[in-house]
Parts: sequence; structure tokens; C-alpha cells
Amino acid sequence: MSTYTVDSEALAASAARVAGTVERLRAEVSTMMADLTALEGTWSGGAQQNFSACVLQWQGAQTHVESALDAISTQLVAASNVYGEAESISTGLFTAS
Repeated sequence: MSTYTVDSEALAASAARVAGTVERLRAEVSTMMADLTALEGTWSGGAQQNFSACVLQWQGAQTHVESALDAISTQLVAASNVYGEAESISTGLFTAS
């Protein structure tokens, strides 16, 4: 038999903080990408091509990080809801009629 204690409100609050972090990251990345894109136009040649490839590689990694953080936030919200509903249902089972 499992025994657990969980603060579903803490899970929901953490989910909101993670979601906020992702939004701030997206805003910062957007600003940085505008700078990098502008920089790419300032030179040409092999170094610029390698730089562009590096930026694309980084974008892929950043997209992966954002997706992982989105998933964490979504899963925390779901867990919070499930635990909250379970407690509510269980409490209702023992309410005097």
C-alpha cells in the first residue's frame, strides 16, 4: 500500500513559476536571435557560414529545452489537479449525510 502526502497548491504554484520562466526565456531568446540574425548580415564567407550553422544548432537545443520545460509545467498542473480532485472526492466519501 502506498502512503503519500502532497501539497497540490505547491505543485500548481511551481507549474506557474516554470511557465513564467519559459516565457522569460522565450523573450530573451527572441531578443538574442534578432541580434544574431543582424550580425549574420555583417559579414560573409566560411566563418559566417559556420556561425550560421552554430546558431541553427543552438536553436534546436533551445527549442528542446523550452519543450521540456513546457512538459514539466503541464505535468505539474495535471498532477496538482489529480491530487486535488482525489482529496476532494475522498473527503466527500466521509461527509455525514
